[in-house]
Amino acid sequence: MTKKIWIIVAAGWLLACQPVLAQRFGWEAGAYGFFDNSEGDDKYRLADTFSGIRLEPRLSVSSDDGRHKLVGGYDFLLESGVKPKLGTQHIVGYYQYEDKKCFRFLMGSYPRRLQREQMRDYMLCDSLRYFRPNMTGFDMLYETENGYVEAFLDWTFKRDSAVREQFMVGVLARRNVGRFHIGVQGYYYHYAKMLRGVKENEHGIHDNLLVHPYVGMKRQKVAFIDSLDVRAGMLLNIDRDRFTDKKFHFMPGFLAEADATVKRFSLSQLVYLGRRQQYYGEGGFGKYYWGDTYYRSPWYSRTDVRYTFFSDRYATLRAGLVFHLADGVFRWNQQLTLSVRIGEL
Repeated sequence: MTKKIWIIVAAGWLLACQPVLAQRFGWEAGAYGFFDNSEGDDKYRLADTFSGIRLEPRLSVSSDDGRHKLVGGYDFLLESGVKPKLGTQHIVGYYQYEDKKCFRFLMGSYPRRLQREQMRDYMLCDSLRYFRPNMTGFDMLYETENGYVEAFLDWTFKRDSAVREQFMVGVLARRNVGRFHIGVQGYYYHYAKMLRGVKENEHGIHDNLLVHPYVGMKRQKVAFIDSLDVRAGMLLNIDRDRFTDKKFHFMPGFLAEADATVKRFSLSQLVYLGRRQQYYGEGGFGKYYWGDTYYRSPWYSRTDVRYTFFSDRYATLRAGLVFHLADGVFRWNQQLTLSVRIGEL
């Protein structure tokens, strides 16, 4: 099966490239390796170990001015201790328009890392970043020296007789005001029906809105700190199941974050205080809840300590410890990540 896919992709590229030999071609061989081991079971999460490497070969053809680009390739996950299976393979293909001044548009199946700002763990937890690194839909980014606005649609599942229709639509935005900035991260996730419908005793159509407006400040060279970024604001989750209680559940809270770097070390601290997020509980994880399950606690602290062994234009290797403290529960993770990019699209 794998050989056939590779033959089809290669033949398609050769045929597509014949009439446009005057255009620009590019390639990239990428890899993302990860090891994430957690210690101890608790009421919010079971102990687990995620380990593997994702191989990402890409080819591209673009117009002479670089504004229009087609990218195609393959994405294959080799998970440690798990026999390779078809579900871990994905064809990646997308169109990109980029006005070098301010506007970019993506459509197709494209890497999540291309977003201007990565979604934080209250929106997308670590494990989903490992196992679903690509988005399927479109992304529009408008950026100037004063800030940016990015809107996206990630169509996660198409409805059929065994799978519900599911999609995420969201926005990431930031505006610089002197030394300060204001911004927002948020999305609406829709978990709908299958073709056969939904029985009365099943979880119904689900609406989940998560939004985090914030204010912050980013500084360079503060005492011995190379860079410091602090943010604080409201985290609001609005949850509803249209079949069960049919009510909107409002779960507001306060969220503060700080990121600092000192030479090869980086430190991130997050604190959440407020109502328990994810009202309908653990049955929704990976379905209508994509954020970290620790936000079901009325108070939560996450501390990330990382060390960068090396980082250049080709590869970055980092190790880290992550400490979770939630509602009397303490837990920690050991992490190692490797990102490799050789070539240029």
